[in-house]
Amino acid sequence: MEFHELAMQTLYSEAVEEASTQRTIQLDSPGSPFNRVISGNEYVYWRFYRGGKRLEESLGRAGTPETEEKLAQKHHTQRELVSLARKAQLLRAAKFAAADNNAAITLASMYNAGLFVHGAVLVGSHAYGALLNNLGIRPVRNYQTNDVDVGTTGKIAVAIPGDRSFLDVLRDSGLRFLEVPELDPRKAATSFKVAGQQLKVDLLVPGTMAYESHRLPGLKANATGLPFFGYLLSRTVAASVIGKDHVIPLTVPHPAYFALHKLIVSTLRIDTRAEKSQKDLQQAMVLLEAMLQLYPAEVDEAERALADDARVRVGQAATRALTVARHPASEQLADYLENLSGFH
Repeated sequence: MEFHELAMQTLYSEAVEEASTQRTIQLDSPGSPFNRVISGNEYVYWRFYRGGKRLEESLGRAGTPETEEKLAQKHHTQRELVSLARKAQLLRAAKFAAADNNAAITLASMYNAGLFVHGAVLVGSHAYGALLNNLGIRPVRNYQTNDVDVGTTGKIAVAIPGDRSFLDVLRDSGLRFLEVPELDPRKAATSFKVAGQQLKVDLLVPGTMAYESHRLPGLKANATGLPFFGYLLSRTVAASVIGKDHVIPLTVPHPAYFALHKLIVSTLRIDTRAEKSQKDLQQAMVLLEAMLQLYPAEVDEAERALADDARVRVGQAATRALTVARHPASEQLADYLENLSGFH
């Protein structure tokens, strides 16, 4: 396991702090001003790009106090955007885990709607990348995923107007999101996909092995219930996702809980999705190795929080991790997995 240089970890901390001051995340490009003469009068415009399309905004007649105030605000916003974009680009070049642009602006739209301060938690591979960055770990390779997984306990209360829905929030990104119909027409859709692209957003809540759907009235949407998911959401931390030009503050599971949950989930996919099960084990081992080195007491806390049925599955996964995982276990991690294997 390799950690980023201290200077880059410091840059990451600065970017996260700067990003946390954003009331909203600007989804447009920084833009630039230009003047246009119309019927003998000069007007100031701001040219920018949104979703690959060039747009223009009129700021008013040149030289008036109102126009100058609008122009000054645009320049202020531009400086903030350029500063964060530069930091994001430096972090990506230094091999910090990062999301592609469409996933990043989708998460930014959720941030702007207040989801992450009202109970939403980013889970899945994007959360894993954010946790790696929080811990200063340099990934062997950037994670690759077309899925954005968002979890909640089901009591989410989102600060969006009553006539809007989760789908409307996703569409604020400028991407053409559509509901993904279930194979069983009697079941409500719990996934949303960008037309003509692979990017997909899944809503998830605690559930049972029946993987039933649950209505989320605050979002006017439905979510899939997952077994053992309540454990994953029981302790969370602040984190950020790095995009092409953005740094998006959000909430993710605590890294020790995330790691032990990955061990649990790996046992649910051994027979049906072996490759995903292997990926679960690898992610768990990377985070456990880092946490045992940096914050061993928090790993103990996460272990004590396991319910009996989850503890059995953690033991099964630990036994398998010792024999089939590609990640070379340190002596400390191997000893810990050996202890966990005694749970079943």
